[in-house]
Amino acid sequence: MKKEASVILAKCANDKLYGIRIEKRDNDWVRTWAFKIKEEMAEKEGFDKANFTGSFYTDEEYPGCPYCGAKKCFVCGSCGKVSCYDGSDKVVCNWCGASGTAAGGDEKMDVSGGGF
Repeated sequence: MKKEASVILAKCANDKLYGIRIEKRDNDWVRTWAFKIKEEMAEKEGFDKANFTGSFYTDEEYPGCPYCGAKKCFVCGSCGKVSCYDGSDKVVCNWCGASGTAAGGDEKMDVSGGGF
């Protein structure tokens, strides 16, 4: 059986772009792998235009951000893009700079592509 999988873009606090491979499992999205990617390649592959809705979870073997090692991420309430999450109460979006208070954990989210 073929697996349904795709890639969402994320940005590290180090201002570096990376891709997160997600795989559909029982109607949920699971983060399985992460890799460094350049902006030009992300655009070429169309990762900057990807949008997903659903519950997102982390596979036990997910390696985390290839730059800082963070295994968690958050979706910005302002721009809808994904950034590394270090577990602190306050979050700052690595894309648009919006700040706020972290809420929840793995749950239903709307995720937007990079849209450089």
